[in-house]
Amino acid sequence: MSQEDVITEAAQLITVGDYMGAMNVFDQYIAANRDDPAGYHGWAEAALFDIQENGNLDDKGNDRINEGQIAAYFRKAAGLAPDNADYNAAYANALVEFDRIPMAVRQLHKLVEIGKASDEVDVSFHLYEAARGLIDAIDLKTNFDRSTPIAQEYIKEAVTFALLGLGFSSVEEAVEYLGFEE
Repeated sequence: MSQEDVITEAAQLITVGDYMGAMNVFDQYIAANRDDPAGYHGWAEAALFDIQENGNLDDKGNDRINEGQIAAYFRKAAGLAPDNADYNAAYANALVEFDRIPMAVRQLHKLVEIGKASDEVDVSFHLYEAARGLIDAIDLKTNFDRSTPIAQEYIKEAVTFALLGLGFSSVEEAVEYLGFEE
């Protein structure tokens, strides 16, 4: 089965809410195509959709789907396609979702570098969306107390990602447009 056929089949399963079925399709694809990042990325996306819709705790309070495996599959896809903005952004967003903020920030810095390395790759949308998710995660982690050390450290990063996501080349350029005078 071609990559396109697998993705189509899995997408159809995801559309009807059969995330586990989609994960099984991607498992089979990964087994036959170990070096294709699409299988890892697709499996992790389907798993994340399942968690977002159904939660991740079973009746005994255990994880239904291993979050570490999801992150590992996103990391594997990003590693196999290091210049792919979508795979790298998905990995960063999963890290934010799983409360691994320092790792997410490092991954977002890689995403910035991907954008700088190519005029053909636009990472602005990814950065803007990631900044929003990062702020939400920080607020939840700190109970909306932005004076905590982690908030102080990472809100600055999130604002920088947001400004880059708005199309500014740097924070300094954005500040120039704000017209602050000293």
